[in-house]
Amino acid sequence: MLSAMQSGRRFAVLAAAITILSAIMAAQVYAAYRLRGLKIAFAGAFALELTLWEVWAVAGPLVWKLEARWPLDAPNRRASLARHAAAAVAVTVVVLAVALGLYLGLVRLPIGERWLPGLDRSLTATMSFYVTAYFYVELLIYAGIVAAAYAVRTTTLLRTREREALQLQTELTGAKLTALRMQLQPHFLFNTLHTIGSLILQRQNDRATQLLAELGELLRATLAHRDTDLSRFQDELASLRRYLRIEEARFGDRLRIEWDIDPAAETALVPAFIMQPLVENAFRHGIAHRTDDSLLRISAAAEGGKVRVTIYNDGPPLPEAFAIDNVRGYGLKNVTDRLRTRDPAGRLELTNGVSGVRATLVLPRWSEDANARQ
Repeated sequence: MLSAMQSGRRFAVLAAAITILSAIMAAQVYAAYRLRGLKIAFAGAFALELTLWEVWAVAGPLVWKLEARWPLDAPNRRASLARHAAAAVAVTVVVLAVALGLYLGLVRLPIGERWLPGLDRSLTATMSFYVTAYFYVELLIYAGIVAAAYAVRTTTLLRTREREALQLQTELTGAKLTALRMQLQPHFLFNTLHTIGSLILQRQNDRATQLLAELGELLRATLAHRDTDLSRFQDELASLRRYLRIEEARFGDRLRIEWDIDPAAETALVPAFIMQPLVENAFRHGIAHRTDDSLLRISAAAEGGKVRVTIYNDGPPLPEAFAIDNVRGYGLKNVTDRLRTRDPAGRLELTNGVSGVRATLVLPRWSEDANARQ
């Protein structure tokens, strides 16, 4: 049913194009006849042009296929042009012969000495008129069809290649994001196992058992999101809370954790495990260097089309010459690479506060479609 409707539309478009072209050309023929003093009806001129364009309606698709057979951008371009030149003459002769037959049988517009001096209104004069008036026009029509076929074919090919390149780029980006995410998981796992191992050495077996259960939940959540790079911020917070319960067991009463989460930010999509290395850095380079009580503050706020996440610790400040691009640490490099790969609008900032260090993530609010493409 759909194919029949499409064929009907194509036929209607073709019929409309032939009618319009015939009317335009008929107006020119009518004017030319009147200038030579030959009185003709516009209907006759229209019938003359309509016969020619109806023949081209049949010959045109064949010429279109010839361009595909002898492409203008073929390696041997001269051979293709030579074939088209010969085909143009042959097609033009056939078109004029068929149109002449239709003309003699249907139209019979007057052709006399005003058109071709020295010739009467005979078949020879009619044939000479057709060759003189239309031969070069039909050659131009052939060339126009070939040029249009070439333009459509190359444009279609270019768009296909662009779609393939875009799809490949998307796949490569997804693969890179997946690789970066998978790098974080063993890194986090080793740190957690180190903490549990320390508890076992201290013979705190009950606490180690509890932490192993927390680790199991973390791994289960990780596997549940292994095929996506984005997850709900509230799910990331849940995983982070499990991890921090492990660290609380390690630091005991020395660690104080504060949360300030904007409910409007919880539904946002954020890169999975994007906060994990920042929290680990806060412990490794900040809290672990303190001998007295330590503070870790995690806050998040929705700001227009972005989510701002801040992770603060009151450990030693950053060196004066510190620059994120120059760090050799594994975690920060992973975070910046993931943000750059996914969206340049996302960024990570590390600054010194009044006391301590503040890591700030500025994340665009990605859509579900962005997650599906990965």
